[in-house]
Amino acid sequence: MAAPFLKSNCEGKFLKMRIKQIKKISLTVFKALSSFCVAYVLTLIGRELLSFALFSFVFLILSLSISFFYLIKPYNFLTVLLLDLFLVLFALLLRFYVMTAYSS
Repeated sequence: MAAPFLKSNCEGKFLKMRIKQIKKISLTVFKALSSFCVAYVLTLIGRELLSFALFSFVFLILSLSISFFYLIKPYNFLTVLLLDLFLVLFALLLRFYVMTAYSS
């Protein structure tokens, strides 16, 4: 009688541990994707302003994405999502400013 109960309890612990691992991996992938997008945008801005070559472009993407990844490493999912939304709104505001300044 005790063996099936212990077996299901072990499966439950394994399942909880597996879910925790999947959450950790998905959060890490989300942070890496977010840091890569921010680094890509900043590098594109730098490339337009300074017109540097492909090697510098790739080097800056890698270095900025690694730096930004370590900067947001202690944050949880909601904090990273809010930071991304803030950065998107800031980019839209900057785009609006550039378009209105260019038209006048």
